[in-house]
Amino acid sequence: MATPAAKIAIKKNLSGQNWWTANQGKPAFSNSTSIDKLDATFQANIKAFKKALEDAGASIQISTTRRSENRAYVMHWAWKVAKGLVTADKVPAKTGVDITWDHGNAVASKKGAQEIVTAARIAYQPSLTSNHIKGKAIDWTITWTGDLKIKNKLGKEVVIKSMPKHGGQGQSHNGNTELHAVGKTYGVVKAKFTKIDGPHWSVDGK
Repeated sequence: MATPAAKIAIKKNLSGQNWWTANQGKPAFSNSTSIDKLDATFQANIKAFKKALEDAGASIQISTTRRSENRAYVMHWAWKVAKGLVTADKVPAKTGVDITWDHGNAVASKKGAQEIVTAARIAYQPSLTSNHIKGKAIDWTITWTGDLKIKNKLGKEVVIKSMPKHGGQGQSHNGNTELHAVGKTYGVVKAKFTKIDGPHWSVDGK
């Protein structure tokens, strides 16, 4: 008598484009644009600096404040698996993230990870411990016209006549160094452009 065929385990929630599309917009994976979500001390510093900027007539557009730890996990390990830096079966599980990295073979697993890298437009290996995740960083675009007359934290007015008339934009424009000096008095430090995008400011410039 023939033995019953062995049941083949069906892998669920496999990494890839479909997983990213289904999950990336959920609250657990979404980044915040709210200053109120930042670390308490850094939040107070940002609010004080923001008020000084607005009082001086600058325009501000916030793109990211605190980043999702779950999202960072997915992006970090997708990059590593896609680039062959770790095999899918060695990726540690994370509570709150229902994803299967190991598709059963290396080629399929790397393909699934690469689909996430492509969909998320990841250009560099994402960190698991960045200031954004800790709530100690902000990406914001600051612009103005004419001379910017702004008060530093000590209440001294600083007149910025130099170019460029922004705090940092895109991925190649680090912004006005005089404004950066004013921000530093508030405990808000502009990141020097290396692999970090132009609008990135944080508690320590990282």
